[in-house]
Amino acid sequence: MRVLFLISGKNVPSSRFRVLNYLPFLQQAGISCTVLASYPEKYEHIPWLGYRLSYLLKRITRYLHYLYACLSPFDLIFIEREIFDIPAYDMELRFLNRPAKCVLDIDDAIFLRYPEKFQVLAEKVDLLIAGNQNLCAVARKYNDRVHLLPTSVITGKYPLKDFSQPSTSKPVIGWTGLDTNIPNLQLVVPALNRLAEQYEFTLCIISATPEPIAELELEGVEVRHLVWSPETEYQDLSAFDIGIMPLEDDEWSRYKCGLKLLQYMALGIPAVASPVGVNAEIIDEGVNGYCADSTDAWYESLEQLLTSPELRKQIGLRGRKTVEEQFDAERNSQRLIQFLEETLD
Repeated sequence: MRVLFLISGKNVPSSRFRVLNYLPFLQQAGISCTVLASYPEKYEHIPWLGYRLSYLLKRITRYLHYLYACLSPFDLIFIEREIFDIPAYDMELRFLNRPAKCVLDIDDAIFLRYPEKFQVLAEKVDLLIAGNQNLCAVARKYNDRVHLLPTSVITGKYPLKDFSQPSTSKPVIGWTGLDTNIPNLQLVVPALNRLAEQYEFTLCIISATPEPIAELELEGVEVRHLVWSPETEYQDLSAFDIGIMPLEDDEWSRYKCGLKLLQYMALGIPAVASPVGVNAEIIDEGVNGYCADSTDAWYESLEQLLTSPELRKQIGLRGRKTVEEQFDAERNSQRLIQFLEETLD
């Protein structure tokens, strides 16, 4: 089987966790994998070139990819999310009109942003893979060939937290994500401010730039910012004692795939998250994590974890087990291989 993967970029989360994580296991199974990425990456631009010329370069790059696809005997073309982050879908249709079978993979509610585009692509592809049941439910309105493949991590790449070391006197509450998602932290700010009046801790935020943090109304909270880097990601996350994933309960968030939560849990870091969308399915309350839907709930969950290293260990180890059993890329790669093989039958 020869598969062409069209991805958003090697550092784009959807590319990393929906495609690139699976490649070693697909290749071990004898599947030939060719990966062609957007240049510049789909959501980026080259500063000196500007937005318009950067977009033109992306189109030229993808047209060259299309020519390559025409000249190569691929059995499957796998589109991660979409080719361009715009309403138009002419480039996707070029690939869909090739003789090869086509797969569309989604891990976000792109149908909320571009409903016509999503409907056309969903109806035309031979297989639609979605990252959670909520996405599957929408996809099945347009295509009967829909399969669930939860967003997964390569658990072995995440070093389990060393609980044998004595706990530090100042625990670290941590969050990681895109700059555009930092406003979600405002949901937990009142609880953090209350906690800072009674307990010592550090709030560590991992993102591209520190500027959005200034918009948060933090009072008396010690804040540390780390620039996200693929080279230091696991090491930086491992410094957390508690991971948080606050989310606004809006339509977009209800379709998210819980990646931050899974990363914390894979490292054995106890997590507290808003019970929005798939988060409420991943977390078994008080067993492998905590859900918080109010300032009091955030305060109580974080207070329990801040004041009990033993509880952090228990919750963290159970969280790791959840990821190993349900959200591990090596394990779930077998499902992906089955989906691809069935599409060719």
